[in-house]
Amino acid sequence: MQVYERIKFLRKKYDLSAEDVAKAIGVSRATVYRYETKEVENMPITILEPLSKVLHCSPAYLMGWENESSPDLLEHTYHLCIKEELLLSDFRTLNEQGQDYILQTMDMVKDKYKKSNLLSDMEEIV
Repeated sequence: MQVYERIKFLRKKYDLSAEDVAKAIGVSRATVYRYETKEVENMPITILEPLSKVLHCSPAYLMGWENESSPDLLEHTYHLCIKEELLLSDFRTLNEQGQDYILQTMDMVKDKYKKSNLLSDMEEIV
């Protein structure tokens, strides 16, 4: 399987749209399609790592240098949904002051909007 085939295969495997991938790596949707159809034969090295993270594989697997999608890489990372990928991607574009502001804002709203833990909610009732 060629690089462009791996990109398309993994994007579909993880049910990601080209738009999802594009937003996560900071390119246009058309560029993602060009990566998947071999129009771009020399992908920029700066795209390789972010793309491999979005597609839940190692850069080496994506490039065809190893045969498996690197279970060692995935074993020590979280599987993020697309909203989490986008949040993390945007967070990383901020300077330290912006990141601190986001973390402070998160602290203010997390108790109000926290997903309920059914067991702990029931314990409070009893």
